[in-house]
Amino acid sequence: MTAKKRSSRDSEAELELVDSDVSDVETMTSWQERTIERRLSAARARALARSSRFLATALELVEESGRADFTIQTLIDRSNLSLRAFYQHFAGKEELLLALYENATSQFIEAIRHEVAAADGPMERLEAFCRGFLSRAERSEAVGGRVMTIYNLSLEIERPADFAKIWEPHQKLLTQILTSCQRAGLIRTDMSPTQLTTLLNSTLIALAQIGVFHLGVKGAELTEDQLWAWCKQALMPPDGTTKRKSTPAKRATKRTAPSKSTGKPKKLTG
Repeated sequence: MTAKKRSSRDSEAELELVDSDVSDVETMTSWQERTIERRLSAARARALARSSRFLATALELVEESGRADFTIQTLIDRSNLSLRAFYQHFAGKEELLLALYENATSQFIEAIRHEVAAADGPMERLEAFCRGFLSRAERSEAVGGRVMTIYNLSLEIERPADFAKIWEPHQKLLTQILTSCQRAGLIRTDMSPTQLTTLLNSTLIALAQIGVFHLGVKGAELTEDQLWAWCKQALMPPDGTTKRKSTPAKRATKRTAPSKSTGKPKKLTG
């Protein structure tokens, strides 16, 4: 019995020592985590600075040549960074171009978001969105817009998941605007906001491509006002146009009424 009591006491003592060691480890872990976090934060900042430098250099090369056929060595020489540093941040040129496209798209969407936020009502926000998209797409030709548009098309076909993820904020913003317009009774309700988003977004992209690549018929250039009017008319309720068309017929009937007092009615055929 005495041996059993001693063994149980020894076990309890060992557990106390283990608990003590665990508490010491927990105390050490807290300051170690802070130390590691500081080091990781510094490393993260350096990584972002270097990757941003690579992206800025890549954009310069695209703007200068109007193409994306530069080599990695050209990028390294221009950025004054090492080849090792490049592969620490990117798996290859394709990943660099994806990051460049994602960065440009993010800035594009954020600029439109600011203009939408400054507009007063639902329809004004929709107009700000459409005009912001069309005007920026046209101006982007001077900053590698042709290359980005070509990459946009290839990305949508070859990597649809990445394409959808990058443009998701854009789609959500447009759906929110169209939902508020629909609730206010300003646009058609025979289609859902999601369906209208798909149609309007496809229209805007097509119109933007016409502007960037100059695909329109010569002498038939379209202004931003005309493009917005086209988009707006497509969103109008179908029954709205019917009511407007029926109004002149009533007026014509009233104007022809006095002719009864002049004598026999005129024949409509010979």
